[in-house]
Amino acid sequence: MAATVAQPSSSNQAAAIFTLLLIMNSTTASFASSSRDGEVNIINSTCIAAERAALLSFKAGITSDPANRLGSWKGDGCCLWSGVKCSNTTGHVIKLNLRNKYFIDDNYFSGSDINGHWLLRGQISSSLLDLHHLRHLDLSGNLIGDLGLPIPEFLGSLKSLKYLNLSYTGFGGMVPPQLGNLSKLAYLDIGHLYANGYSPDITWLTRLSSSLEHLSMDGVNISTALDWVDVVNTLPNLRVLSLQHCSIMNSVPSLLHLNLTVLEELYLPWNPLNSRVVPNWFWNITSLKTLIIHSCGLSGSFPDELGNMTSLEVLSLGENNLHGMVPETVTNLCNLKYLDLRSNNIGVDVVYLVERLPNCPQRKLQALYLRNASLTGNMPKWPPNLSNLSTLDLSFNHISGSIPVGIGGLTNLNYLNLAANNLSGVVTEEHFDNLSSLTSITLSANYYLEIKMDLTWVPPFQLKWASFALCHVGPQFPSWLRSQKDIDYLEMSSANLTGTIPNWFWTTFSKTRVLMLSNNTFEGELPPNLEFMSVQLLALGSNRLTGSVPRLPRSIKVFDFSRNSLNGKLSLGFEAPSLQIILLYSNSIIGVIPEHICQWKQLRVLDLSSNLLLGELPDCGIKDLKQGNSSSINSSMAFSSAVSPSSLNIRTLLLSRNNLSGEFPMFLRNCRGLTFLDLAHNSFSGKLPAWISELPELVILGLRSNNFSGHIPSDITKLPALRFLDLANNTLCGTIPQSLDNLKALTATKALDPMENPFLAQYVGEFGSTPFGLFDDSLTMVTKGQELKYTQNSIYLMSIDLSKNNLYGQIPEEIGCLAGLINLNFSWNYFTGNIPDTIGTLRSLESLDLSNNQLYGEIPLALSNLTSLSFLNLSYNNLSGRIPTGRQLDTLDMYDYIGNPGLCGSPLPNKCHGYQPTSVVQHEDGHSSRMDIYFGLLVGFVMAFGWSFCGLLLFKKRWACVYF
Repeated sequence: MAATVAQPSSSNQAAAIFTLLLIMNSTTASFASSSRDGEVNIINSTCIAAERAALLSFKAGITSDPANRLGSWKGDGCCLWSGVKCSNTTGHVIKLNLRNKYFIDDNYFSGSDINGHWLLRGQISSSLLDLHHLRHLDLSGNLIGDLGLPIPEFLGSLKSLKYLNLSYTGFGGMVPPQLGNLSKLAYLDIGHLYANGYSPDITWLTRLSSSLEHLSMDGVNISTALDWVDVVNTLPNLRVLSLQHCSIMNSVPSLLHLNLTVLEELYLPWNPLNSRVVPNWFWNITSLKTLIIHSCGLSGSFPDELGNMTSLEVLSLGENNLHGMVPETVTNLCNLKYLDLRSNNIGVDVVYLVERLPNCPQRKLQALYLRNASLTGNMPKWPPNLSNLSTLDLSFNHISGSIPVGIGGLTNLNYLNLAANNLSGVVTEEHFDNLSSLTSITLSANYYLEIKMDLTWVPPFQLKWASFALCHVGPQFPSWLRSQKDIDYLEMSSANLTGTIPNWFWTTFSKTRVLMLSNNTFEGELPPNLEFMSVQLLALGSNRLTGSVPRLPRSIKVFDFSRNSLNGKLSLGFEAPSLQIILLYSNSIIGVIPEHICQWKQLRVLDLSSNLLLGELPDCGIKDLKQGNSSSINSSMAFSSAVSPSSLNIRTLLLSRNNLSGEFPMFLRNCRGLTFLDLAHNSFSGKLPAWISELPELVILGLRSNNFSGHIPSDITKLPALRFLDLANNTLCGTIPQSLDNLKALTATKALDPMENPFLAQYVGEFGSTPFGLFDDSLTMVTKGQELKYTQNSIYLMSIDLSKNNLYGQIPEEIGCLAGLINLNFSWNYFTGNIPDTIGTLRSLESLDLSNNQLYGEIPLALSNLTSLSFLNLSYNNLSGRIPTGRQLDTLDMYDYIGNPGLCGSPLPNKCHGYQPTSVVQHEDGHSSRMDIYFGLLVGFVMAFGWSFCGLLLFKKRWACVYF
């Protein structure tokens, strides 16, 4: 039957039009608006006066709004204000949404977001309590409240709230249990609070049992809530539960009465459960669509219960200690789209594992992560049940053989990572002709894999990420890359490339962020000007490039042109405000170091070692400051007050093996974060400054082979992080500073962890943990009688080398406090007295050189305690008595003791017939007493007079140094 539609009469039409005109011209004009839950609201332009006042009071507490997000909060029409929503029926404010949608997790607490302007800052006002009908409150992503202060308890009185999101708001401390009073709450997110967020007891959640559907407490410490599973089980309507990084250390095997029958998403990663993976309560929740429990320390075999969870779409068990084959029942998971089993010890043939993946007509699996899973065998031939795969990661396994051409059958593939396997054979364009969706490919570290494309081939894809390091890509530069204009990351280091870098390379990749072509054999000069590019990391180290350093783009952060044949002058006159790392070591660069380095306030690493640089270092205005303060009563105080410690941030300065001159660089006083300093093998002169103690983070100090003179400043012992001190081959005089036990880093025997040590944190940044500076360059150390170069392990050296100076006096007893020492070299000085017994406590010592001094007395028996010792040189002193034996000392030869006529016993040929010690008697309590002291004084006087006379004639400079 046809529907009948009544037509309005002309009088009705007129009335309707009149009514509409009245509405449009009313002072309470309104318009339609759609709410979050689908209802259409008519929002009044004005709102209730008390609620308007509450909102203005809240705005008054906002101290910073750089994007003027609250600029519309004025006038009477508060229902039209940005982020505010009113009810169409009552006019009450029901929603306040000030979420900052632009913040980035990693930079949030430093006050950064994508454009730097969207963060609201200030205090949350209790005036919100006047919004009695408020249902929705979202302040996430703003710095509301002082960092670390607790969430205000009064929020628990907003009884109408159904939605509360306080994530990333800077709150911390204890989560107020008053939130349990919000009995209508369906959505609660208090995750990612500031560092000290915690909730010792979460039973307050049980009061939300009738309403709560979404609960996120990511990052909130609930380690003391041992009954957390039972509490969560009282929330029968819960659909999403996220407890990531909550320090949970326990679980339960099962629940007697499982109430979580509608739970769809469960997130428990980064909790130290450290238990068997089965049994566990969550394996019985068959309603789950997402299960994320990676990085929890779970162990054992993969659970058979997986086959019952047929609703699963996302499963992440990565980075645990699971082992063995996945159960055969996994083939039943027909809804599975994302599977992450990375960093487990699966240890089976990859072909067999692939055969146990879901084998369903729907073919829904899109992402497969099997990185670092100890997989073996040859690459599979990709059965048809994986045809929808878009992400495949098999990197860091033991897969061998060639890459099958059948991989081209994965036509939806956009991410492919096969790095660090044992793949071989040839990869051609036939492998990729059908992969039109491919945007990321990584084949690095497959040493026998050859990538050989036809010169005329044009790929069907546009890559954003391409990594072919440690593969055979050359010898010619791959021409097919010329079509890849959208690449953000390109790495072809150690790829067997030769010849010149083609001219089109620089324009094709002008917008690329990371370009790494190190360890090839490229020749020729670089373009003189690359300022048109947008590159942030440019690595061309270890090639055969010549010419000068080009002008680099403003965007540059890291550039590595080390180990080439660059031979022009060092000209760094380009604008690069974000420049952090410069690696130009091992070239033939000439000229002086330009003043421009003083303008790069973000510069962390400068390595210009092994070049032909000369002259003095730029003073960065410090000398002018010093001269201006010359009339000051306390120049040190004037310096400290006039110079900002943050104005220069250099942490690594490596200038060894040049011809640089001048005094110890004064501008370093302004680099309070300096960690590594190597000025060895130059022509620096003058005294070492006492202000060196103002560099508390200094780990390595290398000043070998310069012309430094004067005394070693006593303040050098105030460097708590110092692990490597090399002052050898200078003209330093005086005694060794006392209080060596203040060198705290050298008193420890624990190995240094560069990833945990705060002084080394600059090496882990946005470009990952790629080694820079001393992690890749070499540091010279004379140890075990020879000069050795250490690469990548320099930070682990524990060494003091004061050899080849004019030092005198006794070796301090405190040397025995430096238990971490591996190398100790005091040779070629004028040290006198006995070898201190305390050296016998240096159990980590591998090399000890005290040769060519004026030491006398017996060799301490305690040296036999040095079980790590592999090199000892005591030659050319005035030692006497029987040579101790035992342990490592029995492995030494006579050349370690020659030049001491008073010594006897093995390994020397002269025997100790009837020898009785005349100068030192060793007592049972370990102390020594002098014997025949007058005879010793007489001999010492004669020898001292003789040495002084000869020194006056032959070594006037050294005599003067000692005398004055």
